[in-house]
Amino acid sequence: MAQVSRSIKFLRKAEAALIAAIEIYNKPDFKYREESFTILALNSWELLLKAKLVAENKNNIRCIYAYEKRQKRNGKPSNKLHLKKNRSGNISTIGLIRVITKLENNTSVRFSEAVKKNIDALIEIRDNAIHYVNTSPQLAKQVLEIGTASVKNWIQLAGIWFTHDLSNYNLFLMPIGFIGTPEATALAISQDEKNLVRYLADLVRDNDSDSGADFHVSLAVNFSFKRSTIDAATEVIVTNDPNALKIQMTEENIRNTYPWDYGELTSQLKRRYSDFKVNLKYHSHRKPLMQDLRFVKPRYLDPNNPRSLKKDFYNPNIFKEFDKHYKRNN
Repeated sequence: MAQVSRSIKFLRKAEAALIAAIEIYNKPDFKYREESFTILALNSWELLLKAKLVAENKNNIRCIYAYEKRQKRNGKPSNKLHLKKNRSGNISTIGLIRVITKLENNTSVRFSEAVKKNIDALIEIRDNAIHYVNTSPQLAKQVLEIGTASVKNWIQLAGIWFTHDLSNYNLFLMPIGFIGTPEATALAISQDEKNLVRYLADLVRDNDSDSGADFHVSLAVNFSFKRSTIDAATEVIVTNDPNALKIQMTEENIRNTYPWDYGELTSQLKRRYSDFKVNLKYHSHRKPLMQDLRFVKPRYLDPNNPRSLKKDFYNPNIFKEFDKHYKRNN
């Protein structure tokens, strides 16, 4: 078995820390969510950047060692640098910010300002965590958006530097709407937390990510519910039952649900089936479906006049009907 290089060992630990951060953030009920995510995310960043620094130095681990000047007998600091050791006697390594400085000063690596400001934001959240008891909804949203950008930046750099592919994981932070909004309490937001919220907002606003850039300080997280067009999606049934849940369809969003006109429907069917032809068989199967709103929606030139000119649009769920009569491509 081939020996794993030091840089790849650091990379694997960085990946493990990132996954742990995301798993903790996405837990249904976790009282230290934002703080724990930030701590692990920063640990992941430090390991990733150390992996890059070690790789740039041909896997020489000494490039991340920390050095210090010792005090001489006369009380003055020595000119010679000595390896700095921790309380257990092991060699200390440099911290996250020092790694970034060494990469930019001693290698060809250059960081986007957005990446550095995103890391600064995580550091500030971690350093201020002790000052608030419960994360306010406003700060929770900021952590979500900064964290989402951080995960995206991390994956992007791991791919660029190490051609590292994380596509086998579903790496995303659960939208705050699914986490739930904390209930209001008599405890007001502290001034310390207000200061942090303001600082993070200023940090994001001052950078605002270069237009078209691949890296970001923060990413707005918004979500909405749309009717899925995939075959495995839960069906929405059109019914006249007055007790059924009502969903209003407007002219503005109708094309999201019925995206295909006749020409596009025909093209989709040609791609889907090996034995499909535009002939009488096709039309004999299509025409009975024209009155079924699950599959076809007419749009009238005058919406208030059903006798005006119209054009029909088709929902992709119509595939299920044609699957009964044609052979799917492999």
